[in-house]
Amino acid sequence: MNRASIFVVIAILVAACEGSPSPQNPDQSQAAGQSRAQGSSQAPSTAGGGGGGGGGSAALVEAANAVTDWCPLMPADRVAELVPDASDPQSQQFIPLKCTVSNGVSVLEITYQGYVIAEKGPGASSISGIAEDAWLEPDYPVDDAYLTVILSSDPNASGTLYVEVAGHDGIDHGDDAIAVAQAVIAQLN
Repeated sequence: MNRASIFVVIAILVAACEGSPSPQNPDQSQAAGQSRAQGSSQAPSTAGGGGGGGGGSAALVEAANAVTDWCPLMPADRVAELVPDASDPQSQQFIPLKCTVSNGVSVLEITYQGYVIAEKGPGASSISGIAEDAWLEPDYPVDDAYLTVILSSDPNASGTLYVEVAGHDGIDHGDDAIAVAQAVIAQLN
């Protein structure tokens, strides 16, 4: 099969999956999906439950599922602050959808997976007021913040947004990841 044929088959499969959501079992481990979403070799723990946030909804997930390119949702003011002199945003338009901005040292990345309900692992720091639930993943270097945001845990309309800020500068970027997530969600609302 040639490369063009493979692309067409993948596009058809992705379209079919997006058109007919399948409920997620909340007890099912999402470690593999999170590892792919992170773009990191370190997979977060998926044991444990979630806390509460505010504002998660099926409408928010519907808006997120309609996005085909996440780069336009990347907040330009945060990019300029966190990744000065960054190259053009790089969009990944296959699942998981993501947008990455880098300047060769620092990286800012947003990733979205529809029909995925990530589970909070032990040691995660809960963040209230962002969608339905959110937490900063543990076990990352202080200058590499990884935020997981549950847009809705409705098994028929679930979705998870991930924000990673890797400053490689010794500065805690947890608040920066939260601000990026809030800016992205505000654009979805």
